[in-house]
Amino acid sequence: NHLSNITYDYDMRIELQDINISPEQVNERQIIKEKQIKDGFDYVLDNNGNVVKDSLGNDVKIDKFKTVKCNFYQFTQFKTAQVRGLVSFSDLQTKQVLNSYPLSSEFVFEHIYANYDGDKRALENDLVSMLQLAAVPFPTNEQMVYDAGEDLKNRLKGILTRHRFN
Repeated sequence: NHLSNITYDYDMRIELQDINISPEQVNERQIIKEKQIKDGFDYVLDNNGNVVKDSLGNDVKIDKFKTVKCNFYQFTQFKTAQVRGLVSFSDLQTKQVLNSYPLSSEFVFEHIYANYDGDKRALENDLVSMLQLAAVPFPTNEQMVYDAGEDLKNRLKGILTRHRFN
């Protein structure tokens, strides 16, 4: 919007060419984990079935192990919004386009959570920590475009800072 009492030298035009929003996606990945865990102990027996003693007279024990198994399900929520356009600068005296620059931004929403079936002791700590997270609502299309637009404004400021007017 031009103010009527000001004579302008240059015109800046922003043309949005594409606004693309991906569908909401949830990808599932299953990981089967097994681990040997300590499950009590047995006494070491000699050939006659008697408990073996150590040099101090204590009963000799041997750890018992069992295999535990867990099905780990990792879910990734994913959605993107992309805004593409062109910014151009024109000299209002000569009516010539001085420069045009592509302008684009992409906003990515990604959230990872998990659940499991089986014995949780078979999982590593990094997998166990994911179990505390749950699915979250996807951002609306409007929010995604708004967030991409905020980034687009910052990119436009960078172009304005670098552009030289003669």
